[in-house]
Amino acid sequence: MNETTIDAVKDDLKILLLTNHGERLIHHDFGANLKPLLFEPMNDIKERIADSISSAVEKWMPFVNIKSMDIKDTRDDSSIRDNEVRVKLFFSVAATGLEEQLEVSIRA
Repeated sequence: MNETTIDAVKDDLKILLLTNHGERLIHHDFGANLKPLLFEPMNDIKERIADSISSAVEKWMPFVNIKSMDIKDTRDDSSIRDNEVRVKLFFSVAATGLEEQLEVSIRA
């Protein structure tokens, strides 16, 4: 249970990023659907991940404004495993103006 609005939004955003399509009953298209992207060619994966995140946030959490995204894979950081991507989001909540960051790892 969260004590602040920003903590609740941060948890909800993390759930959205880590959920793939088909994992939620009734809302089959809920989530950013990032895990399937890890099995595709790596040449433009960062762009596809950014597009998926932006689309999911726009649809499911329109009150969140993404300020910036930092997406890293094995080419950027040797501590990241194959078929893993780390995403750091800097965002604000429209109604409150509060800003926060969230970092998640997506693994295949």
